[in-house]
Amino acid sequence: MVNRAKAKGSLAERQVADYLINAGIPCERIPAGATHDRGDLWVPLANFPSIDVKNQKQMTLAGWVDRAEEQAHNAARTAGVVWHKRSGKSSPGDWYVTCSGASFVALMREGK
Repeated sequence: MVNRAKAKGSLAERQVADYLINAGIPCERIPAGATHDRGDLWVPLANFPSIDVKNQKQMTLAGWVDRAEEQAHNAARTAGVVWHKRSGKSSPGDWYVTCSGASFVALMREGK
C-alpha cells in the first residue's frame, strides 16, 4: 500500500530539485531516515542554505521554520529554509520559500 502523504512529499522534493538543477544549481535529494536530519535537498555550494520541502495544505510555518533551523545546524549551514507548495501553482518557482529573520540576514551577508 502506498503512503499518499510520503508520495506527495517525494514528488515535491523531486520538483524542487529539478527546478534548481534547471536553474544551474547542483542539487540532490537526501535519503530519509538520517540520524541528524540535514533537510530534504542538498546543494553542495558553500553558502547555500539547507532546504526542507513541504507539500501540505495546512501551513504550520512556526514548526517548519524551527525544523529548518535545526536542519541547518545539522548540515553545518548558516541558514535553513522551507520551500513549500503554493495552492494552485504547479511550478516550484511560484511556491513559497520561508525562513527566520536570522537565516535571512545570514543569507544576505553571504551574498555580499
